[in-house]
Amino acid sequence: MTDVTAIKAFAARVDSMSISITVSRRNQLLVYLNNEELTFEIDSDTETQFDTITLRFDGFSITKNLTNNQFTLSWSLGVSIQVTPVIVNTASTLVLNVAAAVGGNFKGNWTLGLIGSYDGNPMNDLRDKNGTVVGTVNMLTPQQIHELYGMSWAIDPTRSLFYYETNDNASFYAYQNQRYRPRFVEPVAGSLESDAREACNIPMNATSSSEWTPIQRTCYYDIAVTQDIDFGLVSRQAAEQQTEQREAIRNPPQFNSQLSLTRIVFIDQLVEISFQAISEFSSSIIYKLLHGPDEATLDEATGQFQWTVPRGTVVSSRIPVKVSAQDTTYNFTSAYELVLKIQQKSIASIFTISTLLLILLFITEIMIL
Repeated sequence: MTDVTAIKAFAARVDSMSISITVSRRNQLLVYLNNEELTFEIDSDTETQFDTITLRFDGFSITKNLTNNQFTLSWSLGVSIQVTPVIVNTASTLVLNVAAAVGGNFKGNWTLGLIGSYDGNPMNDLRDKNGTVVGTVNMLTPQQIHELYGMSWAIDPTRSLFYYETNDNASFYAYQNQRYRPRFVEPVAGSLESDAREACNIPMNATSSSEWTPIQRTCYYDIAVTQDIDFGLVSRQAAEQQTEQREAIRNPPQFNSQLSLTRIVFIDQLVEISFQAISEFSSSIIYKLLHGPDEATLDEATGQFQWTVPRGTVVSSRIPVKVSAQDTTYNFTSAYELVLKIQQKSIASIFTISTLLLILLFITEIMIL
């Protein structure tokens, strides 16, 4: 397998904390945190549950599945990476299946690289390292995508986060990356066609790969290239697990962080509050006034709240206002509640108004005279 991608290591860094998972020359997994090797042993400092061990750090945790040696890396900022070791039987080598899940708070202009731009717009996914969109999937050939897009994200050897064994170094692998030319022709499973479709859950009448899901395409590709049914099955299972994990971290609409929990309002004042929220799934959000004054109104399309404080309202009373926001894609709902504190207009304001009225009255009398 010299013309296909086989992932042998993964590395990530958030702030000053870096983590790397590497397949050694002896097909062993090496896990390093800030250049110190981590061991996953059951003791008083580790958190165990069923068949997993979890190590927790500031804003980060790593969980090892003791059954299949799968690692799940989770950052509190809303990013999860799943690294699954898989043996390719036909090559007797260990490789890594890597999948990522990103929380909805990153939707927008936050992500770049080989997983694309997480903004709901597939037209700008192929953005090179300089920020230039080189084209679209439908416009470029696989070879052009590799050369114009993929290769631009090749790792700078001077900034590598990977762990290297003795006599290995970043420059060597950077050179190998430049020489590497993947297979640009869609592979065919050949004699394993029937078994591959069964393993990947692809109907026999789905003749075009464009009809397949991303999970099915990944599974089939891995089998066709490696001629290893088990490898494709593991790829499919890992992708399905990651999809479930992605769904688990879906967030309901988020209200404006500038909203306060309390607001002071005055008798006769027109109170206007924007309860606008954002959703990672839908630009359409439905708002409802769950609790508030009888005379209050809420625009269900914009979340704009309005209420004129009646003169008979008890001064110093506290009136709760609660609004819900529901996205129209998955029907996820969140709610926000604030309290309106009723106050009388300040003496200074009353004095100013009274003075103004007296002045107007005085001027009127002069004009009459």
